[in-house]
Amino acid sequence: MKLVYSHPNSMILGSMSSALNHEGIATEIRNDILGGATGEIAPGETWIELWILNEAQYEAATLRIKEILAQPERDDWLCNRCQERNPATFEVCWQCFDPV
Repeated sequence: MKLVYSHPNSMILGSMSSALNHEGIATEIRNDILGGATGEIAPGETWIELWILNEAQYEAATLRIKEILAQPERDDWLCNRCQERNPATFEVCWQCFDPV
């Protein structure tokens, strides 16, 4: 097992875990109950951690995490179906759910 990512927000970490699992990279979440200790111990010690089970997948896992965290390099877009303007970070239209 190897640590690949940590973050104070459990929803972000859960999303990252799901993305890696989707790629066939098995994960485990740790420290998810330490949030109550915030203020009592160092802030970084309470962050939730994402570990991969197979260390051989470390490079693929870190690459996927970097892809997810990268800012999109495209502009806002118009939906082909309903002509609604969507932010670049959206992969589906917020109004009609049609993909980019």
